[in-house]
Amino acid sequence: VPWLSGPLFFNAVAIMTLWTYWTFYSDTHEWTETTRLADAQVAGCVPDIETYPECDGEFDGVCFEVDTNNPNPPKFDKDCPEICIDVYDNCSNMFIVWVGPFLVSLGLLFLSFFATFLRGTGTVEQEAIRFTKIWFFLLFVMWIASSLAGAGAGVSVTLAALTLSAFIASAILLAFSFTHAEREERVTQLWMNLIEKYDQYLNIAKGLLVVTSAPVFIIYIAISFLNQSVRNINLPCSKKTRTTSESMKNVIGEGLVTEEARRLIKEVKSWELVEVFTYAIYWGTGFMTFTVLAAKFTTLFLSWLIEQTKDMEISVVTGILIGVGVIMFLLPPVPGAPIYLTLGIVMVPVGRDTLGLTYSIFYAMGVSLVLKLFATFLQQKMIGGLLQSNVGIRQLVGINTPLIRAFKLVLAERGFGAAKVSILCGGPDWPTSVLCGIMDLSLWPILVGTIPVLVLIVPTVMAGSFTYMGSLKLASGQPEFSWAGTAATISAAFAAIVLFGFMLLAAYYVEQTMRERGDEIAEIPIDMEVKKLDDEQVLRNKVYEEVTEWHVVPGWAKFSLVLSLICMIMSCYMVQLFQEDAFTPYQLTYTIDRHLGGDWKNLVLPLGWIALLLFGVSLLLFSFVVIWAKRQTDERLKQSVTSRRSVVSVEHVDRDMGVSIISVGSI
Repeated sequence: VPWLSGPLFFNAVAIMTLWTYWTFYSDTHEWTETTRLADAQVAGCVPDIETYPECDGEFDGVCFEVDTNNPNPPKFDKDCPEICIDVYDNCSNMFIVWVGPFLVSLGLLFLSFFATFLRGTGTVEQEAIRFTKIWFFLLFVMWIASSLAGAGAGVSVTLAALTLSAFIASAILLAFSFTHAEREERVTQLWMNLIEKYDQYLNIAKGLLVVTSAPVFIIYIAISFLNQSVRNINLPCSKKTRTTSESMKNVIGEGLVTEEARRLIKEVKSWELVEVFTYAIYWGTGFMTFTVLAAKFTTLFLSWLIEQTKDMEISVVTGILIGVGVIMFLLPPVPGAPIYLTLGIVMVPVGRDTLGLTYSIFYAMGVSLVLKLFATFLQQKMIGGLLQSNVGIRQLVGINTPLIRAFKLVLAERGFGAAKVSILCGGPDWPTSVLCGIMDLSLWPILVGTIPVLVLIVPTVMAGSFTYMGSLKLASGQPEFSWAGTAATISAAFAAIVLFGFMLLAAYYVEQTMRERGDEIAEIPIDMEVKKLDDEQVLRNKVYEEVTEWHVVPGWAKFSLVLSLICMIMSCYMVQLFQEDAFTPYQLTYTIDRHLGGDWKNLVLPLGWIALLLFGVSLLLFSFVVIWAKRQTDERLKQSVTSRRSVVSVEHVDRDMGVSIISVGSI
């Protein structure tokens, strides 16, 4: 099979080359706003007049006309708002046809890489790690390629479906490339290696599995029940029910579900359920926080800010944006990229008349860099510096762990090597700077080492500026900068490459430092105050595990934890699978008046409010369980301390009595 990688790769490149040539051969071949609308009408897509009643008209049911043979923008009726181009947003038929060769090329490219892993010469663990790395790299390349083709927004769902199907297909292909005995041997070997190396992290992985795959598990059990029901009827075509083995006699579900399902239930029941469910809720909380609360509402706030500042003086706008930017930088979940993007969008219209377009963009880049450096100063000295005297905070960040000590070793080095710069520019904004303050690192080297973040700031600001310029129209309705949309996409793609590169370099150099400079890491003095707390935490964690064992947890706590998990899973699935039904599509260049009807709460649709309500209920129920568990742990520790004191007192009395008896004997 490995010999197929060459032909597959050749066909992938040939198809991609021909499709790219065809796309750029004519303006009518490119996927633009005009071609999207024209193709939707040709395909017979029904416009969404129910959502946009003001867009009803005489041109195929809409109030604007599109020339299918001319790439010019649509012609709108007098009372037809430009938002009417969204009436075909749910029509992706022609886009799938247009992007089809591109997706086929990507599929062949993926299979060409995958073919090289079949019957490989390395160990199963090495092959799995290599395959995973290339898989994520290819996935990232697919996103970049789709962005460069000007179809980043429309292709996202299609790429997700292609990714899932390719992954499933590759798994099936891999399974059938080995015999049954080889599959069992390799899977067992891989599993044992994972347990040996990453045993302490398995519950975290199990939590992720639960929050993402619980509905699949329920469906599997339901199918298993139907399967076993057919077997119980003893139809001629059904498989005979096997005698229950000794190891399965006490497992629930005998006669109701298949033995394979009962084995799965037995395995799940052997887990540390409270800890696994806790991690599952943490995973769900992180997902909802970063993909909904931070992403959606940060975009909403920044779009409102853009609208409010468009008619102000550039000096006033600069002060406002620096103040807002500093506040946002001080919030742990907010990354820097949206802030740079906002500066690029805001500064161009504000400074166009006074500075001109070009200098407005450079001005936005300069303000972004100053803002980043000022925020780094505040995070390091005002937050990290003040918190470094707090033992609990130092313990929380793991100041004595090999990972953080490797960070400190790299960041404390003289000069500005690739390792130091990649960590400062590629690490999360808030945690990296605050950690520098907690580790009491010198400020100036950190600020100078952060300046290369300009490599990220420049394309991000340009993406924002070009996005605004692409929305400008001449009096004739023609785009003022027809190239701006493509330039914005290329800039955004380049910014993503830079950010991804910084992150990869940071991870690589930290891992290299831990592997090759272990002796130097070991020489870094241990924080004894934190070590004392760590030692106490070990005992506390042990007691916490004891009081949260599933069989000793009271019924109400079990019910609350399970219900919290169910609510969390439901909320995550709602916002992920039904995102368009949960939230109104909204971008930085949109306005609340035009796209949300003047009310920002319209961003969240009824299904979205239900998802957020379930998320809140989940956190509330989970907090009840955590408070109960901590109180039980405190009581158990107090009892333990009291018992030890009693033992010490008894031993002291015994020694005193022994001395008295000896004294009497001597007399």
